[in-house]
Amino acid sequence: MKAVGAQASPAAIVESVAGMATAPGEGKRYHAATRAGMKRLTVVVEPEDHRRVKRLSADTDRSIEDLMREALADLLQKHNA
Repeated sequence: MKAVGAQASPAAIVESVAGMATAPGEGKRYHAATRAGMKRLTVVVEPEDHRRVKRLSADTDRSIEDLMREALADLLQKHNA
């Protein structure tokens, strides 16, 4: 069994994390300018469908996001929505 090295106490960890505090406005999540004003949709799919979409993405050198936007546009056009 391997010996475990000395570990920092929980109090020391809290102090080190507290020292990492950022100034106001810093540390916010990055949002790409191309997604400004966009809304996110989440969908649950079968593993096989996910694999097929990933393969299509690789084969066509297009992002999954781009493929899904095309599919959504086709669906909305089909239903005149």
